[in-house]
Amino acid sequence: MVYEFDSEIKMLEGKMKWKVVYFPYSVKELFNTNGRVTIQIIVDGHEFDHTLLPSKNGHYFVYNEFIRRAVHKELGDKLHVILKQSENSRNIVLPDYLTKNLKIIRCWIHF
Repeated sequence: MVYEFDSEIKMLEGKMKWKVVYFPYSVKELFNTNGRVTIQIIVDGHEFDHTLLPSKNGHYFVYNEFIRRAVHKELGDKLHVILKQSENSRNIVLPDYLTKNLKIIRCWIHF
């Protein structure tokens, strides 16, 4: 199922000073969970893999640097979001320099 909505970029309440976008529907009703939900989103025409996170004010996704650089909007601006639950598992791709350094560390630990 695909969910389409407009939402304002807000500050997350509490200790974490993140800019976030709240999901305007019940995650419990739609995805049968109160926890995290892996999602795919299109924000103002730009695609991202992301995660809905729970809070006392409902679920949200973080308006991170990748999204900000793509859409060029700030706190208080409205975004057009198309969201669906991700059915694919995510693969983490490490840069070559990290892979090389991890192999060196692994060899050093076993020495």
